[in-house]
Amino acid sequence: MAEHTIIAAGQFTATITHPLWNGGTPTTIEGFKQEGQMVQAQQAMDSSKIVALANGNTITITNNNGAGSLTFNVTKTNTEGDLVKIANTLKAAGDSVGGTIRITQEVNGAIDGHTFVACTVKTCPPVNIQGNDAPDYQVVFNYGEYLPD
Repeated sequence: MAEHTIIAAGQFTATITHPLWNGGTPTTIEGFKQEGQMVQAQQAMDSSKIVALANGNTITITNNNGAGSLTFNVTKTNTEGDLVKIANTLKAAGDSVGGTIRITQEVNGAIDGHTFVACTVKTCPPVNIQGNDAPDYQVVFNYGEYLPD
């Protein structure tokens, strides 16, 4: 019998906890559109590298670096969970502390989660204006490592 995976669209939670936002209280991120990619994590460094030698042999170098970037595609909501507002506030504060972002999603009835630590704002546009739709903002955080459940 075939295996089937069931994921409810948009049924996930992303929470940011940062001492420079909301008094360090966990804040649920809001403003995700139902259609399209909402969150993407990208490692900063390849996990392995091959060095080709002149005689045809190779040396493979591996590492366990867990740093990377976390991209959120959101809209402005003017709520406590408005990630555009959160990111721009953290940029203006000159963050030297970093925060934690926790993402959970239910897959086949089980919770799949990742915790990203040492999170700091990489980029966040100050303004995007669009016609007959809510404008998309790509808000990017760098993280020092992630911890899967």
